[in-house]
Amino acid sequence: MEFNYLSSSAGLTRTYTLAYKLTDNSSELWSERFSRFKERDQKAYFGAARLIYAAFPPLLAALGLDGSDCAFACALSSSETTAASDRQVPYITTQLAIQVGAHEATAAITKQAHNRIHFLRGAAERKAELDKAQYTSAVLPAQNVFIFDDFVTRGDTLSRVAQAVLATNPGATVYGVALGKTERTAYDPRANNSHLPAGWNQIWANGEAEVA
Repeated sequence: MEFNYLSSSAGLTRTYTLAYKLTDNSSELWSERFSRFKERDQKAYFGAARLIYAAFPPLLAALGLDGSDCAFACALSSSETTAASDRQVPYITTQLAIQVGAHEATAAITKQAHNRIHFLRGAAERKAELDKAQYTSAVLPAQNVFIFDDFVTRGDTLSRVAQAVLATNPGATVYGVALGKTERTAYDPRANNSHLPAGWNQIWANGEAEVA
């Protein structure tokens, strides 16, 4: 799915996700899978990784980009100051960069530790907590920068990373990439996952079977 705008989109050209993570329909197949990923379920890790590895190269081709012209970085968890190489999002980002010949730049993004924002209800509370992060970026070796995260809601985190990238890489084009877009059907009745290619279900299932 392509999102030209999010509630917080500063610095982002576009943001891409595989599917919706429906918070008010947790039994929906992809929402259930994404919830298990968030809960650090090993099978969901493998399913997500295999699907990203399959789905991202066609996106890169559709954008008319070659991996050598791109740098792959990632957002950080609330407690991190730099990306932990054994955490799933940085690991997937690194492996995908190798696969498509992009510049791996997960160490380029740094920040201050802060409290988790997922349970903060108000936009003002989330903004105040993210202000503590003070994201910074090193100079990157490519003008097309992809920032990977697990899930995007308002876009606050991806936007902070994008602005940090642009501060030290003026003129860069920054894209956000996440597994899922967190949404409520009560807010957007159009949010559903009927758009997913049929083959994606099997790719995810095959990834989970690797663990089994």
